[in-house]
Amino acid sequence: MTLGVSEVARILGVDRDLVKTWAYRFKEHLSEKANPPKGSARAFTHEDVKVMAYVSEYWEDNPDFENIEAGLNCGYHQDERYDDVLASITPLFQDLPEELDETWRHGSLVGGFVEDVFDNFALADSYKLAGDMLVKAALSDVEVHELLYPILYNYRHAIELYLKAILSPRNKNHDLQVLLQQLREYLNREHATAIPGWFNNVVLEFVDFDPDSTTFRFSEEGVFSRRTGDCGEFWIDLVHMKNLMGWIANSFQRIKAAQRAKHPKSRN
Repeated sequence: MTLGVSEVARILGVDRDLVKTWAYRFKEHLSEKANPPKGSARAFTHEDVKVMAYVSEYWEDNPDFENIEAGLNCGYHQDERYDDVLASITPLFQDLPEELDETWRHGSLVGGFVEDVFDNFALADSYKLAGDMLVKAALSDVEVHELLYPILYNYRHAIELYLKAILSPRNKNHDLQVLLQQLREYLNREHATAIPGWFNNVVLEFVDFDPDSTTFRFSEEGVFSRRTGDCGEFWIDLVHMKNLMGWIANSFQRIKAAQRAKHPKSRN
């Protein structure tokens, strides 16, 4: 994302012509688009704006070019106070840009009409996908332990969201034990079937180590098994976990498909 001359001038509270002067005078410290070929509009990157903010701070009626140049060469424009300028330019939650189209692949919409198609089940799929992607990254690019807690949290939260998408419980807490029991009752009542043993065991593993969604969300002293009463070290095979989560997701997909067939007007 780049900014034009007028936008930079407004952010820094200076005249447009002064921005152009700075862009030419200190072009060695700016991107190529800040000084494009004749006929093309100037476009400033966020790093360019930090340079311009530094220049603006030390600009006087009779500017000391050598002093400003020396500061830029030393990287003084990377000081965190110039990061504050960038933060004011681009908040985390932004108004829709006028030029937004399908070519904008560096972000996403949130809220509004997006929520109409992004239901609880889709959200569960997203957390499961995030877990899968983290497993892939952990096995290829980093030390596994660096991503282990985020992986476990995403998978555990995906299971919780799948359960809530099926059950629509009134109680909004994170108790997997209660949700699992409600699923048993639902399947028995609506489909005259029971939870498969392997499915039950996977969910019960998370119930054992993280029943309330706190173990892998925060840093705690050790990991505690409520079933055995042990607090110590445990080995986790990420490939095996990823495969099981794939089976879990497919099972929930089948349950949801049956639910939608029986209640076609249900949103979730």
